[in-house]
Amino acid sequence: MRTCVLYLSRTGNTRRLAEAISDLLKTPIFDIAKSEPSIITDFDLLILGTPVTGFQPSPEVLYFIERLPEGEGKKTILFCTYVLAKGRTFKILEKELSKKGFSTILRVSKKGVKPSKADFADVLDEVARAVEAQRR
Repeated sequence: MRTCVLYLSRTGNTRRLAEAISDLLKTPIFDIAKSEPSIITDFDLLILGTPVTGFQPSPEVLYFIERLPEGEGKKTILFCTYVLAKGRTFKILEKELSKKGFSTILRVSKKGVKPSKADFADVLDEVARAVEAQRR
């Protein structure tokens, strides 16, 4: 199963978590702000991260999803970083991705992220288990 990590980061928190996931899984990583949606065509599992903006995903991530090619049969793992609350972030992402044919297998989040990879241990464990389950 070909996997990639896609993310948007404003303060660096989401980027650090995306990099930790990419390092763990040894997968390519793409900054949504610098990538075209067509990059996903070669991947079966997308790990997609966003900062929470106004209790929902960032507008840039939603715009990226809107422009994605059809993803019938492809899966996603969603992650977010936030300061106050996740709000409806995952619900909105899942709805928009399902319109394109993607199914979500995991949602993970991290509040008040710090730069240390040790802070991500719980999220990384969940992601590793979900990816391993898909490989079986």
